Amino acid sequence: MFRGTLNVLVVLIGLASGVAQLVEIPDRAAQWTLTASFLACLLYFVIRFWQIAFVLKIRQLRTELQEATKALALQRAGHQHYLDAIQRISDREKPLFQETLEVIVTVGDDDDSDRIVEKRVTTPEPLVTHRTMRPIIPTDDDRIARLDEIAFKARRQTTGTITALPLEQTRLLRVWMIFDPAMTTPTEWQVEYRPLGLWRPLRERGWDQLIWEDRLPTASGTPSAFTRFVVTFAFPQNDQPPSVKERQGYGALSEPVQDPSGRWEVIWRDEKPAGRRYVWDLTQAVGGR
Repeated sequence: MFRGTLNVLVVLIGLASGVAQLVEIPDRAAQWTLTASFLACLLYFVIRFWQIAFVLKIRQLRTELQEATKALALQRAGHQHYLDAIQRISDREKPLFQETLEVIVTVGDDDDSDRIVEKRVTTPEPLVTHRTMRPIIPTDDDRIARLDEIAFKARRQTTGTITALPLEQTRLLRVWMIFDPAMTTPTEWQVEYRPLGLWRPLRERGWDQLIWEDRLPTASGTPSAFTRFVVTFAFPQNDQPPSVKERQGYGALSEPVQDPSGRWEVIWRDEKPAGRRYVWDLTQAVGGR
């Protein structure tokens, strides 16, 4: 490692000594010359040593980084296996409960004020320990959606907690919720979140749609776990009333009602859900006209 450095040191000192003898430099000047040469060589030696040590350290860190990257990849793959297993289990399970659901869909004045609230009353048959759900979020791009980005919150009206964990973080965000303690009696709970920009197309072009897929048949054989399904559409202030229409004619719609602040509200309800696919078409005047 140091062969080249030592060779340079010896050569420089030898040259300095030989030159000093040939030109008959005074002893004191020769001593200063040799000292300066020695210090220069020593400085070169130190710098060279530091450079070699730095290179070796970089190689070591690169090796450690590669090993850590491989370990992280293996850990992520193992973690994904667990998530996939939970999703498969959830997909195969039939709901062991009946439920009423009220969804409040708020069309904001801007991207930041779009808001969704889902209020549920769950009647276990015989108990509910966990379940999954997909929040309503924009799906017009491939960016990864995260719970913290939509300010996702879940809470029970009675004692107990709900732990929300992401199962799938893609365009179709999926959340796994664990109830502690488990539900054994009718329980009221809700989730709320802010899907930024969900209704941007409605604000920009005046029309958009909302799709809701009802779940698979329950364990008791009924076509849906819902016993009542209500959606309240809240629109921003506007001189012209908005419109809501379910494409297949499912459920019943109220007429648009305007409150004193100028905001509009349309209520849709289905008192006999039957495992359907709902598609609502929404329109509103653009620019508050």
